Amino acid sequence: MQVNTFAKIISYLFHPLLLPTMGLLLIFHLDEAGLWIPSPGIQLIILALTFSVTFLLPLLNALFLLKIKMISSLAMETRQERKLPYLASAVFYFTESYFLMNADVPVLVKALMFGATLLVAGVLLINLFWKISAHMVGIGGLCGMMIAVSYRLQINLHLIFILLFLIAGLSGFARLKLGAHNPAQVYAGFLLGVFVQLILFL
Repeated sequence: MQVNTFAKIISYLFHPLLLPTMGLLLIFHLDEAGLWIPSPGIQLIILALTFSVTFLLPLLNALFLLKIKMISSLAMETRQERKLPYLASAVFYFTESYFLMNADVPVLVKALMFGATLLVAGVLLINLFWKISAHMVGIGGLCGMMIAVSYRLQINLHLIFILLFLIAGLSGFARLKLGAHNPAQVYAGFLLGVFVQLILFL
């Protein structure tokens, strides 16, 4: 397998729009005393809603923009091309966050979605003058969330940390290898994701 092909696969597998759903899967697999985890049926509904709103709708929007030639490719390589997709994603994320804030779901779920919404809005604003790595913002957010959860609940999540930081390293390598970002954009994206979710959860 060529290195560029591997980098593309990593970028697709850990696309930032998929990470809220992955974050929910991590939360739902926490089994700690005093932490309310909804029934499997409710979990499935929340997962389906999150996947639809944070991935499918932004994807359909991007495909529509591609069809009407508002963007040249789904990679959206320039800051200008990313403005409308990011704005639409921010609206979708805010809508689900608002819904979850008023629903009877675990506070960790609410915090995850609210943090993801803040990060999307942050990426949208930063993109107006600088191209930051959304991939690294997303995986950084997951890392920050799980660090905070481990600290607040005093639980050992070392294996999850190893997995997430491995994914972060592979994602950073992939974005650099594909020429999508420079090192500063990769590091800044990761740190932004970590600190926003870390501060929010703590």
